[in-house]
Amino acid sequence: MNERMKSVLILSDVPEAQAEIEHAFEERGFAPISLNLGYRESENLPERPPLAILVRTKNFSDQIQKIITIVKACYVGINIPVLAVMASKSPSVEHNFDSVLMEPCHPAQIALRTIGLIRLANMEQEIGLRLQTLEDDFGIVHARPETNKPDPFNILFVGKASPEFMIVINALQRKNVRVVAAFTSFTAFDYLYEQTFDAVVMNGLSTMDSALSVTQTMRKNAKLYHVPALLLAGNLSTQKQDAVYRSGMNDILDARASLDDVSARVLEQANFHRMHQTLKHEFGMLGGDLCTDTATRLYNKSFFNAHLTRVFKFYDAQDLPVSLCLIRVSPEDGNKTDDAIAASYQQIGTMIKNLVRLQDITARLAPNLYAIAFPGQSAGQLQPVIDRIESILQCATLTDPMTGVTLKIKLELTMTTLNVSGASASAA
Repeated sequence: MNERMKSVLILSDVPEAQAEIEHAFEERGFAPISLNLGYRESENLPERPPLAILVRTKNFSDQIQKIITIVKACYVGINIPVLAVMASKSPSVEHNFDSVLMEPCHPAQIALRTIGLIRLANMEQEIGLRLQTLEDDFGIVHARPETNKPDPFNILFVGKASPEFMIVINALQRKNVRVVAAFTSFTAFDYLYEQTFDAVVMNGLSTMDSALSVTQTMRKNAKLYHVPALLLAGNLSTQKQDAVYRSGMNDILDARASLDDVSARVLEQANFHRMHQTLKHEFGMLGGDLCTDTATRLYNKSFFNAHLTRVFKFYDAQDLPVSLCLIRVSPEDGNKTDDAIAASYQQIGTMIKNLVRLQDITARLAPNLYAIAFPGQSAGQLQPVIDRIESILQCATLTDPMTGVTLKIKLELTMTTLNVSGASASAA
C-alpha cells in the first residue's frame, strides 16, 4: 500500500513567480506538478489523480475550459477541485472554477486557498460515506435540512481606529455585515472567546506586531484555529509578507486597493469559512443519540467501528492507507473527585472534535479513550498534525465545573497505520 502523494497539478502560461508558488506547496507537504497550459499530450499527466488543479493565466478563454475538461476526464469518478488565479475576470469565469483568486496573490495565499478547496472536496466525499454507513448499518436515511436565508457575516476588526480601517468597516456594514470592533488585542480575545466570527480583520498600517501576535495565538487555540485572519496593511516588502503568512494569516489587504476589492476579499474568506463550518456542523453529528456520545457529541464506538470498516475498504481499494490515533486520558492528581475527572474527560473530547477536519472521524470509545481516524494518510505523513493536537491538548486549561479548580491530566497518544489488505479495521 502506498502513501498518498499529496500532488497539485499546476497548469500555467505565466512563468513569473512559478518557483515561489511551487515552494509554497512544498513547504506545506504537497508535491507540485507543473505543466504548460497550452500542452496537448495527456501522457504528461500524473498517473495518480492530483488533489487539486491550479490554473494560472493572464486571460481566461474557452480553450482553457476545454483543457480542464480533458484533464478531469483522465481521472473518472474523482472530484478534483480547480482554483483559477488570473489577472482579470468576467462574471462567467466564476461558474467555470471552484474558486477564483485575483492577481497579485502571494504564493502562500494560493497554496492556502488550494488546501481549503481540497478540504471541501474531502468533506463531500466523507459525507457520502457516512450517509452510506447510517443507511446500511443503522437504517437511518438522512434528510438535508431546508436551506434558510443565511445570517449576516460576523466580522471582528482588531486594532486602532485609523481612517483607512474605519472606511473598510463602513463599507462592509453597508453590505449587511455585522461588524464588531476591538481596539486592543485584550478586548479582541474577549470577543473571540465569547462569540463566533466568520473572519478577523486586523489593522497593520502602523505596526504589525499586535496583529501577528493575535494570529499566532489563534492558531494555537482549538476553537479559533480555522477562523480566517486578514491583515490590512500598506506596501509590504516580500520579506514582511512572508512573515505575515508564516504567522498564520490567510490574506493581506492592500489599503491602497479599491473598497470593492478589499470588501470582496474579506467576504470571500468569510464565506469560505462559513461554508466549511456549516458542513461540519450539519454532518458532524449524523445519527443522533444512536451513533454519538451524549456528553461530547463525538461518535460512539458502535458507529465508529462500522464506519471505519467502510472507510478502510474504500481507501484500500485505492491502495491508500487509513491511520488511527488513540488518545488515552488519565488524571494526574488522584485526589480529584469522580465528577471532576469526568468533567476533564468531557472537555478533552469536545476539544478533539474542534481540532480535526470533518473528514477525520472522531469517536469516544470509552470514558477516557478517544479515537481519530485519518483517511488516506499514513502515520508518518500525519506527524505534524499529531504534534499540533498533542501540543494544544497539553496546553489546554481544564477546570472543575463546580469549583473552578484547574484540572491536570496526562495524555497518551498512539498512532497506527491500517495498511494490511483484508485486515479488520475496527477499534478495540
